[in-house]
Amino acid sequence: MSKKIILCNCGGERISQERIYTIEQELVRSNMDVIMISDLCRMSALHKEKLCEIFRKDGEYLVIGCYERTMKLLLEQAEPAVSVDNLQFVNFLESTDEEITRAVTSATSTEVSQNSSQTGSMEEVTTPSDWPSWFPVIDYSRCTACGQCADFCLFGVYDKTSERVTVTNPQGCKYNCPACARICPQTAIIFPKYKSGDAIGGSGFIDEISEQKRQTEDINSILGGDIYHALEKRKLKRRSIILDEALNKAIEERKDALLQS
Repeated sequence: MSKKIILCNCGGERISQERIYTIEQELVRSNMDVIMISDLCRMSALHKEKLCEIFRKDGEYLVIGCYERTMKLLLEQAEPAVSVDNLQFVNFLESTDEEITRAVTSATSTEVSQNSSQTGSMEEVTTPSDWPSWFPVIDYSRCTACGQCADFCLFGVYDKTSERVTVTNPQGCKYNCPACARICPQTAIIFPKYKSGDAIGGSGFIDEISEQKRQTEDINSILGGDIYHALEKRKLKRRSIILDEALNKAIEERKDALLQS
């Protein structure tokens, strides 16, 4: 039995659309069933149910996208979470076109390779949105629920309890701002579309010593010497922003009501 191919079109800036097109054409020539997802990040954040429709429990899949660590974390956000037991991942950020071709070829069953008359299918699954799908993803295998990210964020992206921190408002995140990940003491936060890659970009290779040094430098740079005082000031500022937004909304609603009366 051959695997079904899943290709993420990314939508980010780390891989060119020309290369995506080259990979897509190679998949067409493979005569396999291919599903091209316009943006796995956006789908995991806004259309969780679609992931379950694509990844059937009894199917085997070859998933071509960014870092394996990132893709697994995104699939875990489906409702219910997608099991990765029957999934093979290929990282197009670090793999050559030849390596991707070999992975596709090995995923092709003997029956398909011997039957040249058999043709596959290409299905596109789009998630239209103007949102660039820039948001944090938490790696709970590393997270200690310290809540530092939630205290730092001014835009209500996170929610925290004594047991767990969750991303509840991904669309509230400010584009190209990975600051919460930079000050995370456990390197537990990734931004899938972070152009510089490395641990914050979702790489599975984490140089713990280098990360500790970088975190110390970033914390001093972003928060200054007194981290607890700085985070308390951030929390107060966040409350002020929320109150201002609520007040502005109330004023607009009052204007609308007066116009209609």
